[in-house]
Amino acid sequence: MSSSNKGTALITGASTGMGAVYANRLARRGYDLILVARNRDRLSELAHRLVDATGRSIQIFPPT
Repeated sequence: MSSSNKGTALITGASTGMGAVYANRLARRGYDLILVARNRDRLSELAHRLVDATGRSIQIFPPT
């Protein structure tokens, strides 16, 4: 876990594919994240995994 914050990254389409890969990489490199995706369940699951693994601050924006 990294305690230094390199900034905040906004990732769209974050629940699967390349969006999820970038979310994982950026969180592990010390970035806080804002994640946007259409699938609420997968987005929430990804956010919880990344918080547990990295300790980064992660906000999610699923569809309303």
